Amino acid sequence: MSEYALFANFENPFGDTGRAFRESVDTVVHAEALGFEQVWVTEHHFNAFSVSASIFALLAYLAARTSQIKLGAGAVLLPFHDPVRVAEDAATVDALSGGRLLLGLAKGGPFPDQFRHFGIGHDESRERLYEGLDLLEKVLAGTGVSHHSRHYHFDDLSVYPRPVSAQLPIWLASMVEESQALAARRGYGLMGPSAAPVAKMRALLDSFHALQPAASPPFVLARYMLCGRDYQRARTEALPFIRDFGKNMRAAIRQIPAAPPLLPFGEPEAAYQEEQLLANAIVGDPAACIDQCLALRAALAPWPVVLLLKPASYDPVVNRRSLTLFAERVRPALPDTPTKGITPCATATE
Repeated sequence: MSEYALFANFENPFGDTGRAFRESVDTVVHAEALGFEQVWVTEHHFNAFSVSASIFALLAYLAARTSQIKLGAGAVLLPFHDPVRVAEDAATVDALSGGRLLLGLAKGGPFPDQFRHFGIGHDESRERLYEGLDLLEKVLAGTGVSHHSRHYHFDDLSVYPRPVSAQLPIWLASMVEESQALAARRGYGLMGPSAAPVAKMRALLDSFHALQPAASPPFVLARYMLCGRDYQRARTEALPFIRDFGKNMRAAIRQIPAAPPLLPFGEPEAAYQEEQLLANAIVGDPAACIDQCLALRAALAPWPVVLLLKPASYDPVVNRRSLTLFAERVRPALPDTPTKGITPCATATE
């Protein structure tokens, strides 16, 4: 693995949004102290559990609470937004953070309410993604932009502030061939979901690199993670969270109004069964987590990968302990591990 990242979903199992925000921010600050290089924040809407609807507002706050960790938007659901406003928000967060923004983009999540309430059809979302991406890339790269497409018409358009980076790094959360080809041509990275089997991710990477991408950033692969001192207890603690995720995804497959059904994250219903989700996760004691990470690295080598870890507990204290154990016991045993010291913050021993 080239780097390690925290997947922060800003979840609210408490029924208290203020606490949900505080706990999630504390976990991000803790991850930075542990040496994690990146944090990625999801975009969810109309969801009382995942309260990360305003992704750039959250990233701006994290920019103020951190100093080194890279801040990933993972991913902005571009068809639901004005690309010009996305460019303004992205450039603002990049400037506030001193150039730490990583920009992930997607066509829309697997939840029907998002498409229904934003008035965007599943059948048009990919077209809107590509069209919005064309405009977004132009206005982030330069000023005085002219752009004319089906949905957007601009002449002499300039967006301020300007991003700190000469070329803001971009990822696509997509596994379709058309998106792979686009990412390869433009030097974008790709993102893979937590439920995707390793063999499918290997095939994706082989296919992508066969296109000879130009200086693309590393593949970002999400995986559920819970590391505990006892193997069986860690798996028992992770099961309720993983089981609920699978249940929600299976329900989404049945609700999406399409024939045949559109598959959340490109995976069939069987991928969201408890056993399959656990097989793709990094869960257990440190020795088991080391073995699982090494197997994952071997399966995806030689391609560079950022391992995006999603803590798999409803208890934020358990999640922070899990991250601490991963940083102190697992990561030093893995290839490409930096030699810098680890300085856990106080929440590690709560």
